[in-house]
Amino acid sequence: MDIITRINRIAQIVEQRSDSVLTSNGITRAEFDMLSLLARSGRPMTPTELSAELLISGAGATKRIKTLQNAGLVVRETNPKDGRGALITMTPRARELLRPILESVLEFETGLLSGLDPATAADLARNLRGLLSGLERPAG
Repeated sequence: MDIITRINRIAQIVEQRSDSVLTSNGITRAEFDMLSLLARSGRPMTPTELSAELLISGAGATKRIKTLQNAGLVVRETNPKDGRGALITMTPRARELLRPILESVLEFETGLLSGLDPATAADLARNLRGLLSGLERPAG
């Protein structure tokens, strides 16, 4: 219980504080999450892939995609593999917008962890990686 409670509390604090970094850069958490996922993937993604990776509903993904599309930050194209589905791609404008925001977020996150000595940070990263890896495995 202590571990899960602390993980939840840390997540709340980090999200709350980083939201102010995002807001000061003119982007919402939802928009940032989707754009950074597209940037990390390096390829067009389907709405289903986006919703699965972001752990949101299909309707939630559709709403975010429409918002980003209206802002000129993503393009929705027909999936050439099946002709029915869609592929979502970042625009060059989104890449330009995202770069300084990522730098701001990285600077913020580095500041959050500045109180940890390097060995402790490395141990924490390894332990959290192990926990996350176990949690992401399919059940059963």
